[in-house]
Amino acid sequence: MSAVERQRTCAACGGPFEAGERTGLETVVAGGILYVAVHSHHSTYPPRRESEAAHRLATARAA
Repeated sequence: MSAVERQRTCAACGGPFEAGERTGLETVVAGGILYVAVHSHHSTYPPRRESEAAHRLATARAA
């Protein structure tokens, strides 16, 4: 059984997977190695510092 079939929802956003949708697979270490399915372009990992800083700067400029 695949991670998508087992989970049925994205590990990052909680939204359901559509039939035939492309998904990503991430490794999570929590007492063992687990694999979780996520929507494309979603991630359970924290954003990179550079990306987060750029996002904050763009948000501050827009305000």
